[in-house]
Amino acid sequence: MKHTPQGTVALPRRMSHLEVDRRGYPVIATVDRSPQEVHFGGISERRKLALAAFDWCAVCGMPFADELRWQMVFQDGPLPASVISGEAPVHEVCALYAAQVCPYLYSHRSRLGDEMRKGTVRDPMVRFAGFRSTSAVHAYESQLQPGIFTLHFEHRGQADEFSYRTPDEISGRFSDALEQEEDLPVSDAEGVLIRLFNRLDEGGEVAGAALAAGAAFARDIFEVQGFGPYRGKSYATVAGLLLKGTEQEIRDFSSGAGDEAFSAVGPWVLERDGQFPTPLQRWRARGQSMVRRPAPSLPQGPGRNVTKNAPCPCGSGRKARRCHPSGVAG
Repeated sequence: MKHTPQGTVALPRRMSHLEVDRRGYPVIATVDRSPQEVHFGGISERRKLALAAFDWCAVCGMPFADELRWQMVFQDGPLPASVISGEAPVHEVCALYAAQVCPYLYSHRSRLGDEMRKGTVRDPMVRFAGFRSTSAVHAYESQLQPGIFTLHFEHRGQADEFSYRTPDEISGRFSDALEQEEDLPVSDAEGVLIRLFNRLDEGGEVAGAALAAGAAFARDIFEVQGFGPYRGKSYATVAGLLLKGTEQEIRDFSSGAGDEAFSAVGPWVLERDGQFPTPLQRWRARGQSMVRRPAPSLPQGPGRNVTKNAPCPCGSGRKARRCHPSGVAG
């Protein structure tokens, strides 16, 4: 349970791993933070990139799996086929929780305090829409701040929605969502990334891991606010390895990375076996034409005459395709 100025609100199970600030509020995944201070009014573009690449909820930082992606929308009537927002999507139960503890979502008299939206109040009616997929994530230049790029999420396939003026109107829906809440599948590698991402620092390692997984190929990604320190060739080079490297090359990189997030992202890429979140898959597809791998030299020695499933002639006992895929030098 969470005690707030609005009353006592049950905490969804999937949020139980979140760090808390000095007041005891869960620190949601998308907000800017440091060990000294949490900026609930400041959204981190670096953290949004990790959410996009790994398909995580902007509140709990856990995967969506088969659940809808929920987004606050500002349109009346039927929505278009695709909806684009500068906010990252959330689970339904997380949206319903936020509606009862976030001052901006709780009351239309609440005002935002960050510099960009200072004094803004929400509409009397709040509308959330649930979508089947996040179809793409784009880096767009701000119309108000030329030269400043931010990430925008594109959603398709609206399947549900809810709206309210006061949170009392959705309390029943929240109770139902809590009862129906399911555990989300998290592999060991993804669990490491989620743990690192939840720490009360900027989580830069996980943003870097997202770039390595393929986000480095996104158009204008290094122009996005906060990504200046990531410019250079290293992230694109690692992304190229995780895109076109062999399984052994990826495992060798991960074992010697010397960074916990980079050590985990290689196994995460391998266990996905090509089944990536749609935005990341699009970025990796773009990278296919950007990465040039040197043509392998012709194998020398007995490796050329050994079938891929035969024992490797080097004597390791492993299959040749795993141990020396290019053959053994004579």
